[in-house]
Amino acid sequence: MEKTPNTIKEVTSTGFGSNINNESERLISKNGNITVKKEGLKFSQRSNLFHVFINMSAPFFFLCLLAIFITINLFFTGIYLFIGLEGLEGTTGNNDFYEAFFFSSQTLTTVGYGGLHPTGKAMSLIAGFEAFIGLLSFAVSTGLLYGRFSKPKSKMLMSKNAIISPYKNITGLMVRVANSKSNPLINANSKMLFSQIESINGNSTRKFYTLNLEMGSISLFATSWTIVHPITEESPLYKMSNTDLKEKSVEIILLLSAHDESYNNEVHARTSYKSNEIISNAKFVSILSHDVNKHTTIHLDRLDDYQTI
Repeated sequence: MEKTPNTIKEVTSTGFGSNINNESERLISKNGNITVKKEGLKFSQRSNLFHVFINMSAPFFFLCLLAIFITINLFFTGIYLFIGLEGLEGTTGNNDFYEAFFFSSQTLTTVGYGGLHPTGKAMSLIAGFEAFIGLLSFAVSTGLLYGRFSKPKSKMLMSKNAIISPYKNITGLMVRVANSKSNPLINANSKMLFSQIESINGNSTRKFYTLNLEMGSISLFATSWTIVHPITEESPLYKMSNTDLKEKSVEIILLLSAHDESYNNEVHARTSYKSNEIISNAKFVSILSHDVNKHTTIHLDRLDDYQTI
C-alpha cells in the first residue's frame, strides 16, 4: 500500500475550466455523469447508435431488438401482400396477412420450416433479399450483445455522503467505498479533488486542488475502503464551516480506478459531494462482521450509515 505525499497542489487540467458563469449546479452528478449538455451539432454528428445500444438498460435493449424484428417483418409483409401471395406455395387463403408475416419471419431468421416456400420469381427475389437482411441484422445484434457482456462494468459503490470525522489528533474528510463484486479488484487507486470559488482581483473564479490522502491506493480491493483526507493546516478544508462550504460552492470530486480480473481491464467510477452532502462531526458505522462460520461479512446495505458524535 502506497501513501501519497502530504502536499496540496492546484490542478489546472481538470477539463472543467474556471469560468463560473458557464458551469452547472454541480460538476459531476452523484452517479458519475459529467453535467455538460452539448448543442449545435447535426443529428448525424451527435447520434451514436452503438453507444446508445451498449449503454441502455438490458430490458430496453431487448425490447428495441424485438421492435426492430417486428418492424422488418411488417415491412416485408407489406411487400409480399403488395405483389400477391400467388407466388407463395403452401398458403391456405384463410388469412393472407398472417401467412405473409410468418413467412417473412421464417425467411428473416432462415428457419424455413418448409410449409411455406416461394415459387414465383418476384417472391423468390424478395425472400432472398430478406434473408440477406436477416443475416446482417443478426450479425449486428450478436455483436451488440457481445459488446454489452464484454464491456467492463464498475460495481464500486460510494457512500452517499462525505463526513468530517476525528482522525488521529485532528479531523479528516472521509468517504467510504466498497466492491460489490464477488471477485476482488486489484491495484485500486483513488484521487480526490477539492473545488471552490475564489475571488481573484475582484473576479470570481473556480479553483481545483488535489487533496492528499492517507492511503491513495490499495493492492487488493476485496471489501470496503475508507478514503481519508487528513485536514491539516495545509488543507483547503482547514477551519471551514458549513457556511463557508456553501458560500464557496465547494465540491469534492472522487475518482476511483481498479483492475478487474474478470474482464482483464481497468474499471472506473466517480462521484462528487456538494456542501450539503458533507456531514461534520460524524463517523461511519461499521459494516464488517463475522458469520457463524467466522467468515468476514460486509453489509453493503449499510454503506451510507453514519452516526453523529
